[in-house]
Amino acid sequence: MPIRNQIEAIVQTLTSNPSFVYGTVNELNTLADDITFPTVFLYPPQLINLSPQINGSVDNTFAITLEFLYKTDFDQYTADNETYVNQALHMANEFIAKAAKYREGDGRYFKIKAGDRAKCTPVYNKFDANTTGVSLIITLATMYFDKY
Repeated sequence: MPIRNQIEAIVQTLTSNPSFVYGTVNELNTLADDITFPTVFLYPPQLINLSPQINGSVDNTFAITLEFLYKTDFDQYTADNETYVNQALHMANEFIAKAAKYREGDGRYFKIKAGDRAKCTPVYNKFDANTTGVSLIITLATMYFDKY
């Protein structure tokens, strides 16, 4: 099952009840015109690291970019959008906390350790629909892959 399915399942549990969209920058720009906000955009993984383990399994680590966005008015000043950035940052924090606890079957799906770092930057006036929020770059290690 693609990693995006697990990420979408986590997004669906966020308290702000955002919609979820997956795609490239151009696809997301087009899809942003007709979706409900707030929303979470997931870009295709930037990098997938494969690490063979001693027990015969392979750990996969995904570097992903998510954007937590609100629709904003055109020509709004940055200071007026700060409330949206703060709300989006709250969504990103909640996503990380829930991803660390997300279970599939008998165990956690993602391995997120205390001290792991994610990069979060404010996003202003993005896409034709004009959105504001935060962009989160995080590395997620999946657990429980089959042994070969």
